[in-house]
Amino acid sequence: MTRSIIRASIVLAAISGALIDPTAQVAAWAGSSSKGETGLKKECVILDNDYDIDDMQAIPLVLGGKHVAAIVQSEGYTIPEQAAPAVDALVNQLPDQPGSRIVPIIVGGKQDKGPDLKRWPWLPFFRSMMNRSNGLLPTEPKPWQSNVNYPQQIANSVRNCETVSILIIGTYTSFNRYLPLIKDKVKRVVIMGQAIGDESRTPNRESFNCSFDLEACKQAMPTLKQLNTFFVDIPRLDGCHDTSTPSPQCYNPNLEMVKGQRLANGEYQGGLIRKGLPGQLRRALLNDIACSSYYTTPTTIGHPCTSRSTWEPAAVASGPGGEMLLWDQSAALFLIKPEYFSLYYPETMREKGGKHYEPTLVNGSHEQTVQKLRQAWTELTNASIKIQ
Repeated sequence: MTRSIIRASIVLAAISGALIDPTAQVAAWAGSSSKGETGLKKECVILDNDYDIDDMQAIPLVLGGKHVAAIVQSEGYTIPEQAAPAVDALVNQLPDQPGSRIVPIIVGGKQDKGPDLKRWPWLPFFRSMMNRSNGLLPTEPKPWQSNVNYPQQIANSVRNCETVSILIIGTYTSFNRYLPLIKDKVKRVVIMGQAIGDESRTPNRESFNCSFDLEACKQAMPTLKQLNTFFVDIPRLDGCHDTSTPSPQCYNPNLEMVKGQRLANGEYQGGLIRKGLPGQLRRALLNDIACSSYYTTPTTIGHPCTSRSTWEPAAVASGPGGEMLLWDQSAALFLIKPEYFSLYYPETMREKGGKHYEPTLVNGSHEQTVQKLRQAWTELTNASIKIQ
């Protein structure tokens, strides 16, 4: 009965536009099974992320295909205490599905002393956007409280799980701390990016997820060699960076994935459905948030900004600049559809290959391959109309 009251309060808050502070509920969510979930689950997923825009586009996809025992917020593109209520708003506050499963969201780890953000001058803008779930929320919600016992919360969330798959699409900061408590259950670990020492695709360059907390990344590498670990990345090709018209072979998200194909009569066909979690994500990606004031760097101040400025190529180019690729979305796809991927070997120096997975080329064509990934993303995200 208590859980039903909690659920109702969340939905009413979402409908009214007000946000409640669910911090006190987190321990209960993480420490017990959701309503109706008393049996042993054959496989559960821990989704460890830092809630950037590609994390946002990856989370519903996984929820539609796997039973996610907990979503863990780690420091990276966002701060765990601020990201947790934003993720909660996306996933658990669905006004048109008041009976859907509540997914536990846990405030994970952050560094004792954070890195100098001058290395990533665009980060304040993305934090401002993602703290509002990319404009799904009109204002930043009240941060949740941190909990030094979050590793035990995570362990509690998988206590009814026979095996656990871990999807890391953020930093390694939390992973190192909770893994010892659940290591015996871990079936596989899927990671966005490449291992330290993988020189096959981007030599002498570590991913953001690794470099943001480099010590945690270094600490994780020996442990990951003892587990069934899959590093996943996408091809990095020319003509994809800071352009409103990327090459058709670029592995970037596009408007059609979300909005559908525009027909001759001006209507749209396909894309994300407008109900449940897919509809919630659609609103987050296509709303008209006025966000120009969030720009902080001299090269971006005064640029136009809407929710599309974080992910759609033309809006990214005219707004914050840079590139947005199917990074975390691809790792999520690997978790659900590993058959779409294969080990990468460079055409020259093949001996350096075999260390991470990339999408298997369709008919030898990057253009056809990225189209397949986009279509799969839409279909699998729409499956989250029913959260597993």
